[in-house]
Amino acid sequence: MDLESVTFGAFLGIAGIFGLTAAAIYPLVRRSYLLWGMARAIFFTCMVIALFPIELSNGEPVAGIHLSLAEGALALGVAMTGPFLANYVEPHIDLGRARRLLYWMLPLGLFAAAASAIGPAVPLYDQLHDLALLACTVLLAIGLYTAIKAGSRAARFQLIGWAPLILIGLIAFSYELVTQGDLPYWPYLLLAGLVIDFVVSATGIVDGFVIIQKERDRAMADMKAAELMTVTDPLTEIANRRGLDQHFADADRSRLSGLALIDCDHFKRINDRFGHETGDRVLVGIAQGLKLDNTFVARLGGEEFVVLIYGDDWQERAEQARRCITLAVRAYVPDLPYPVTASAGLTSISETDTLTGAMKRADKALYAAKESGRNRSLSLTEFRPPSEISEVA
Repeated sequence: MDLESVTFGAFLGIAGIFGLTAAAIYPLVRRSYLLWGMARAIFFTCMVIALFPIELSNGEPVAGIHLSLAEGALALGVAMTGPFLANYVEPHIDLGRARRLLYWMLPLGLFAAAASAIGPAVPLYDQLHDLALLACTVLLAIGLYTAIKAGSRAARFQLIGWAPLILIGLIAFSYELVTQGDLPYWPYLLLAGLVIDFVVSATGIVDGFVIIQKERDRAMADMKAAELMTVTDPLTEIANRRGLDQHFADADRSRLSGLALIDCDHFKRINDRFGHETGDRVLVGIAQGLKLDNTFVARLGGEEFVVLIYGDDWQERAEQARRCITLAVRAYVPDLPYPVTASAGLTSISETDTLTGAMKRADKALYAAKESGRNRSLSLTEFRPPSEISEVA
């Protein structure tokens, strides 16, 4: 196998890798430049197949020199390059008029492809083909320069990949216009330039995909953080009323058995005597004390908290949470000279209960707990009147 065959095979492999990379990434990011990139890879591959005479071991040709086909495929590949770059440059980069100029490469390239087909019969069209491709090369250089000047990372990648092709194009087309002949060894120079193009372009596409994924992950994290802020009380860092509603709606109702509405006793006195900063620390301590296994804690506002309780022993667990408040506040606000207590209104929850209905019953029980001396839990079931409130602690 000669060097030409090895080079041809290497090019096909690299072009295939580029195409597969673009095809694999497209379903994930849905960016049109990947489609333009795949199209230009297909046309340039067709150009190389038409240009280089390769034979199988039995001497049967699989590709040959079809110059008009090669020139047509080259023109179509160039035509795809302008829209590729116009869409590949980051959307926030302002290319101004240069982005529109890049799209002009599409009709110019299509014209050059048509001219290459007519050229053997009408020599003038060979010159028009070369002029059209030379104009495309100039437009591409303008687009790259503008994008790099505007700070495009993608364009910097493409400058590395396309600089050899732009240089070869300028030299080859200028040579043909002046001498009416082909630049010596131009197919090999073009093949080398395309290899560099596909390697760098594939690297740039993967790099861009990684950046897009990072930006998407960062956006998702920001969205989750923003969503969390809407359902979280900023002081105590437990759920707020919206978070409580959301949790109740998503809760396993077969396991949710009770609700406790808890209010700190004489909280106004704490604020009045020690200031709101101390009062805030007390609220944080209460929130920490209410966090037990199989419970969900939310702050309704002020010194009022709700605890949703899972399991059969929900009344005992609610009372345990209420008693933990005193210990938690003592640990969290050690400079407070007296213990902080709380009152709780309890109610059972059935699978058909609404949160509003359960909280209304718990609120009645809480009122009764305060009326009967505070620092206690009282339970009010769904079907019992307020006169039958029973103390459980």
